[in-house]
Amino acid sequence: MSETILTQDDEKILDDVLAEFAKLSAIPRPSKHEERVSNFLKKFFEDCCLAVVQDSFKNIIAEVPASSGKENSPLTILQAHMDMICVAREGYDFEPTRDPIKLIRDEKFLTAEGTSLGADDGIGVAEILYLVKNRDDFEHGSLRIIFTTDEEQGMGGAFGLDKKFLDDASFLINCDSERFGELVVGSAGNVQATFWRELHYVRPDTKLGTNVMIKVGGLRGGHSGEEISCGRINAIKIAVQIMRLVTHYGKIRMADLSGGRTFNVIPDSAQIVIATDLKFDVVQKICAELERRLKNIYGATEPNVKIEAQMIKRPEKVLHAKDYEFLTNFITLIHSGVYLMSPTNPAQVLASANLGTVHMNDDIVELKVLPRGNADELVEEFIEGFAQAAKLCMFETKFSTPTPAWTFNPDSKLLKLAEEIFTKQQGYAPAVKTIHAGLEPSYFVEKNPALDVISIGTTNEHIHTPNERLHLDTVAPHVKFIAALLAKVAEPQA
Repeated sequence: MSETILTQDDEKILDDVLAEFAKLSAIPRPSKHEERVSNFLKKFFEDCCLAVVQDSFKNIIAEVPASSGKENSPLTILQAHMDMICVAREGYDFEPTRDPIKLIRDEKFLTAEGTSLGADDGIGVAEILYLVKNRDDFEHGSLRIIFTTDEEQGMGGAFGLDKKFLDDASFLINCDSERFGELVVGSAGNVQATFWRELHYVRPDTKLGTNVMIKVGGLRGGHSGEEISCGRINAIKIAVQIMRLVTHYGKIRMADLSGGRTFNVIPDSAQIVIATDLKFDVVQKICAELERRLKNIYGATEPNVKIEAQMIKRPEKVLHAKDYEFLTNFITLIHSGVYLMSPTNPAQVLASANLGTVHMNDDIVELKVLPRGNADELVEEFIEGFAQAAKLCMFETKFSTPTPAWTFNPDSKLLKLAEEIFTKQQGYAPAVKTIHAGLEPSYFVEKNPALDVISIGTTNEHIHTPNERLHLDTVAPHVKFIAALLAKVAEPQA
């Protein structure tokens, strides 16, 4: 293998990749709103004089011819997703479908002003664009670039991708993992669960003279797969716990409950509006005591948890007592957090669920939950259990088509090559792991079981939150790793 792969220095590679990322960040691209970024990517390949297809899902599929003399090498796919989770800090003015991401760069990190960064998976897209522009600087076989849509909200692009774009490929490199130095070889399946029921209201009893809005905040939130085992608190669960505590001392009626950002993010805030016969100072003491208890238990992981109560005007209506019981009982019954750890690897989560959102309007309350399992049978177990809990609490239920789990292939040639190259470049062996998050290779392998796949990435922290940041020192080494891996794949294999 040539030792002159990507001779540009690391700073030049970083600057060029970030220039591509900045172009993406200027285009609003939340899931299910990818038309503009899809058109931008299509034009990129057209300007490079490469064949490109934009399918009905707005996926982009482009063909990069092999280097001279490498035409008979196996076809390799480079793949990433173009959409992002768009969340903003409380009080920050941001409209995901309209506003660009404002980037902030220092010596170590790239972050965003007030919002999530979108390095998941914009940095993967940007690196691939860089490699396409600099394709003459390293040897490679025929490449197919696939940028998918709607990964964050259901993997709709991967699900809808025509299998003909996978059938003739030997290898696929997914650029959507979150830690440089890890080679991901398997991921969890999941199912999106939606529950709802009709609501009935009554006028509040005048004897319940204390009217309070209680806010749960200061929590870290985070990715509901990769960070589900990190000791994060679910704000929705805490909101219901507050109401349970109030009923220990007095009467309560609830006017509103809301919390969470999206189904695959651990809820970092929630809000309730209640009427009670307790004095306001008693409600404050209940909140303060629960906050103290939470910090005592979760202080290492949730040091900033805050529960605040404030007096408000009397609500015009409150939930009927029966509806209140059904709703709070259902939230209590729904498991949220780690469900099963691996018996052979104590650090590996095998099954979990995330109660992501709850919202009420005049007539309906809706909850969204995301169960995950590193085996399809575990997801099926969740579906059965949640369906039974919904029946008990008189909730309607809808489950999406489950995303399959991607199981480890111990005979992966691509993995062996990747381990060899990474160790040579970095001087230490990479970690090989299966993750407890959904990745698009689960669909690709389902469509072409012979496809040899790994997932790799730069180091990205706190994804799906306003604290998301990209470790800049991992960008150039990651790009060089991909280029060297493509060159190695193009060599004749023994």
